[in-house]
Formats: sequence, structure tokens, C-alpha cells
Amino acid sequence: MEPIQKIEEKVEGINDTQRTQIYECARSVSKETLEEVCPALLRLALDSEKGKLKNQLGNVIFHLQKNERIETVIGLQKLIDAALIVNPEEMFKIFEESDEDAQELATKIKGIL
Repeated sequence: MEPIQKIEEKVEGINDTQRTQIYECARSVSKETLEEVCPALLRLALDSEKGKLKNQLGNVIFHLQKNERIETVIGLQKLIDAALIVNPEEMFKIFEESDEDAQELATKIKGIL
């Protein structure tokens, strides 16, 4: 596993093309994976040291949660985006401790970064 600092440096420089590629990878996960990782990623985003995301991304996540749509592909995409901002290392840990689908997603995201 890469050192935390290197991952955080890569995340800070994420561009729209990389974000689109990550979103595309997230589209292929199973419903079971969504149900497993989305709640953990939501807790990560809400419990971060940087506090709640007080921007448009945070508003989207709150809206998805309020409407019980957080465990969807769009929810996963937004949660990945938030997790990459607040704690990318913990996000990868969540993926790597989850099912094979999530582990594969983590590998793909690392490849994009």
C-alpha cells in the first residue's frame, strides 16, 4: 500500500477526467457492494476531521441520504468523491476489507490516481 502522503497528494491534484473515470468504475459494482460500502463511506464523510462537507458535494450527499438513495450508484460516486477529499486512506481500507467487487474498485481507483 502506498504511503498516506502520496495518496493524499494525488487526490489533491485530481482532475475532471480522473473523476469521470472513477465514476465510471463505480457504475459496475453490485447492489450488495453498494449496501456494504455506502454506509461506511457515509460515516467516513460525516465523521471526518475536516467536519461535514460544506459545499455542493455535501449538499448532494445530504439530499441522497434524506431521500434514502445513498446506497445507489450515484450515492457511491458522490461518497467516493467526498472520501477522497476527507480521508482517502480510510476509504481504501473500507474497500479492501469489503467484498471482492469493492476490492477491485479500490484497485481501479488507485490505478486512475
